[in-house]
Amino acid sequence: MLRYWEQEFPQLQPSKRKGNRRYYQQAEVLLIRKIRELLYFEGFTIQGAKAKLTDRKFVKDATSEEAIQKAQAELPLESDNQLSVATENLSNFKSQLHDVLKILK
Repeated sequence: MLRYWEQEFPQLQPSKRKGNRRYYQQAEVLLIRKIRELLYFEGFTIQGAKAKLTDRKFVKDATSEEAIQKAQAELPLESDNQLSVATENLSNFKSQLHDVLKILK
């Protein structure tokens, strides 16, 4: 899907590295999210989304610092503390399952 969108939307120009791997910058990821939103949630056609993305102000707003912060808030990264709590909970759960297995045998 992304490679097709790269052909359809000239604004998407990921850098390519060894092995022809594509690397997307934050602004490009936000633009991809905006394209997805236009196509799948707002009902735009490819041509309609292209027309919308020719508006420089629209693209600038979609890839602004505010948009980046909003996107990061929607998908927060786990802190080390949350990760250690999750690991501890998993360990406790495993030991409880082990105890249940002993009872069942």
